[in-house]
This record gives sequence, structure tokens and C-alpha cells, in this order.
Amino acid sequence: MTDRRAPEARSGLTTRHLLSMIGAEARAIYGRGSARLAMVVAVLCGVVVALAMQWLFTRAGMGAVDAQINGNPISQMVEFSAGAVGGWALRLRNLFVLPLVLLLATAASLAGELGDHTLREVLVRPVPRWSVLAAKFVVLAVLALVTQALTAAPALGAGMVFFGTDGPTSVQGVLLGYAASWLSDLGLIAIGMLVSTFARSVGAVVVGTMLLLMADLGIRAVLQGMIWLGVSGAEAVQRAMPGNALACWEGFTGDWDPAAFVGLAVIFGVCMALTGWRFQRLDVP
Repeated sequence: MTDRRAPEARSGLTTRHLLSMIGAEARAIYGRGSARLAMVVAVLCGVVVALAMQWLFTRAGMGAVDAQINGNPISQMVEFSAGAVGGWALRLRNLFVLPLVLLLATAASLAGELGDHTLREVLVRPVPRWSVLAAKFVVLAVLALVTQALTAAPALGAGMVFFGTDGPTSVQGVLLGYAASWLSDLGLIAIGMLVSTFARSVGAVVVGTMLLLMADLGIRAVLQGMIWLGVSGAEAVQRAMPGNALACWEGFTGDWDPAAFVGLAVIFGVCMALTGWRFQRLDVP
């Protein structure tokens, strides 16, 4: 007699089961210190920038005694608006610490569980391995989205209260920057998951990935020097580097680079495909 059940039902996986797996991953990931640290750092980025801009605003005088830097009034050098506050908060968020913490959370969810043998308990269940990766990725993607919101909300909210929305930097443009930043986070998570299939140590994943990104940064710096020297083809190579793709969010200032988004899509697709291929064949002790 032919089994008419859907393939996922025959494999032991149903939509309800997948949702329960996502819920279990959420409890595991959000229960770790790395996820809580990511949310705290995200809030601090928005709050610190808003307070710093307000302090600078009061120092500038704005119509009273306009403070100066190198003979130039602060009020003419710095934009005071909600969009500007949100933009600086986004830059601070993506400077170093928060991407590192997201990478740490990614490594802990896969390499950490491989290293301490807890992943074996999940894989003994009659579910396809891809569903385990999917559950982890969904929760990490939501974590990245939450951190974006936790930075944007206090920065833009305080900026509107302190300065209003008038200014060259539009709130809508900055929000697009946060959306692009989330896409960049997804690319970083994909890279972290791929590296986690090779290194069964959280520290090794974080250090290895950061070394790769630092090497990319150094190569792009050399290429920038070659561009200044007029070397043909250097700019094209620089735009094809992974670091340029992960920095696609920087286009919110008004100069979006389509090549960066194409590169980010390639990085995400290749890393996730290789992660799935590696994970299917991985020996999990």
C-alpha cells in the first residue's frame, strides 16, 4: 500500500515539530550569555550615541556661544537630527563588538554543541539534519533582527525628542540602513555556521572568522592604495571582496552599491549550501 503522507511526515518532521524545534533552539540560544550580551550591547549603542549627541548639542550652544573646533562652529560641523543620531548608532553597532557577539552566539549554537556533545541528543531523533540547521538559523536571524531594533529604537526615539527629524539624513534612509545591516548580519551568521562545521570549539570559530575578516580588511586597504595609484582593476577586485559585501549597509548615506548586495547574496548562498553539505556528512560523536 502506498504511503500518501507528505515526505516531511514520513521522515518524522511536521510543521508543528519544526516549530517546536525552533522554540527549543530559542530557549537554548536566548538562555546563553552571548545572546543576552548582544541585546544589552545593542541597547547601549543607541543610548550612548543619543546621550553623546545631546551633550555635544549643549556644548555647541546653538545660538548662544557656539563652541568651536579648530575655528569651526560645532553646529556647522555636526548634524543634529533623529536621522543623524540613528546613523551614528548604526555605525557604532557595526563597528566591532556586536558583530563579534553575534558570531559568538552563532558559534555557541553549533560548534559549542558539537564540542560538548549535546547536539548528538538532538540528532538521534527521526528528523532530517537540515531541520536542525534551519531551526538554529531562524533563531539567530531573529536575534540579529532584535538587536537591530534595540539599537534603532532608542537612537531614533531620543533623536526625535532632542532634535526632531529635520536634517539631510532622513529617518527613512537610516531605517533602510538598519535593514541592510540585518542582511549583513545574516551573511555573518552564515559564515559562522560554516566555520562551525570545521572547528568544534567556540573560541576557534570566533578567532578563525575574525582572522579571515581582518585579512580581508588588510587586502581591501592595499587595494584602496592601488586605486589611489591608478592601478586598473583594483576597484573591481575590492568591490568583489567579502568585506565589501558585509558592509553593504554603509550605503544608507546615499550611495548604495548593488555589487555589495550581490556579493552578500553569493556569500550567504554558498556558505549555507556548504554548511548543509558538511553537516549532512558530519560525524557527530
